[in-house]
Amino acid sequence: MKQLNLFSILFTSILLFLTPNLAAAIYSSEAAEIPYQINNSDRIVIGTVSEIHVADYYTNNTITIKEWLYNPLPIKTIIIRTNIGANASTEDEAEFTENESVLLMLKDQRPDKGVFQMSLGFLGKHQVSDRDAVIEALKAQGKWKEEDKKGNKEENKKEKKANDTEMVEDIEKVGNQKEDITENKTVNNGKVKNTGTRGEQEEKSNTTEESKKVPFISSFCVLAIVLMTFMMYARSIKR
Repeated sequence: MKQLNLFSILFTSILLFLTPNLAAAIYSSEAAEIPYQINNSDRIVIGTVSEIHVADYYTNNTITIKEWLYNPLPIKTIIIRTNIGANASTEDEAEFTENESVLLMLKDQRPDKGVFQMSLGFLGKHQVSDRDAVIEALKAQGKWKEEDKKGNKEENKKEKKANDTEMVEDIEKVGNQKEDITENKTVNNGKVKNTGTRGEQEEKSNTTEESKKVPFISSFCVLAIVLMTFMMYARSIKR
């Protein structure tokens, strides 16, 4: 019994040690070469692992695109779906860690939804330092298109231009708001001035009316004095 347990432990240890080699043995030796991987890939991309979502039987690895090297798409992020999950594991699948920079050989799964699989499993996952070697292999196969590279640059320029335009528009909005505030202040000041003018006009009007009333009162007083004088004179004559 002890010998059987020892044999089981030894066999398990050897199996764990050989697992990477067993996974590699699934593919031919040629599959490890970059030209072969390019021929068996629909797209090639450089990006950063921004999010990892583990489900029961698969994992969605979100990649934020930095550069398309082959057959680009006008999208900013993609999902690499691997057959590794909480209740599933596949030996030849690539594994990812968050914030990891990677160069990936891809097979289309749902490109319209931005979902892909790894080409040749873990063999299709490269370090970004392999970029030059991949580009040379693409050129040798006639798959390196300058317009694709220009497309990446143009896309970056458009994004930068859009950001700059948005910034300018925000500045203009702030400027317009300041101008509106200044105009409102000016209008309010105008109302105050107009109010003051109306007050002055009312005061002048009252003064004019009073000045008109004064001569009328004075004339009445003079007439009354003349009548009284005449009456007194008439009385004196009668006496």
